[in-house]
Amino acid sequence: MTEDTERPVDRSGGMDREPDGRTLVAAVRAAAARHNLTWEALVPDSYRVDLAHEEAEELAYLEMEAEKGRLRDHICRTYGITYRELSSLARP
Repeated sequence: MTEDTERPVDRSGGMDREPDGRTLVAAVRAAAARHNLTWEALVPDSYRVDLAHEEAEELAYLEMEAEKGRLRDHICRTYGITYRELSSLARP
């Protein structure tokens, strides 16, 4: 299944025990912090882009995206909701 489908994708990697929500949130925050560091290295100011850091930034972004996916899947499985229902909760 893809991100556009109604039910979560299994991203557990065959793990027997799924991490709890707080552990998943901590993993998202840590990955976001790593991505922020690589982004700041890639774009040190509004006038420069240091392409030597592009690959590291892209890898950190992919890691952050994967962690967010695991958290999203956990929320949907735990509460029996779809991606669409979850995203509708974020709207004002």
